[in-house]
Amino acid sequence: MRVQLIEYHDKYMEQGNIPSYAYDNFIEMYEAYHELGGNGMVTKMYEEIRELHLKKKGE
Repeated sequence: MRVQLIEYHDKYMEQGNIPSYAYDNFIEMYEAYHELGGNGMVTKMYEEIRELHLKKKGE
């Protein structure tokens, strides 16, 4: 799960925005990851993803 969170983060930070479906997936994965005891650098990635512009259909 950590690897997928990192891949999502890197991909969408490079693009500068994130589709709403990917945002929802990232948040749900992060919450599950965090409940399992994971945090550290992924928490920083979570905060950065939360600040990204949500891409709407057609953008």
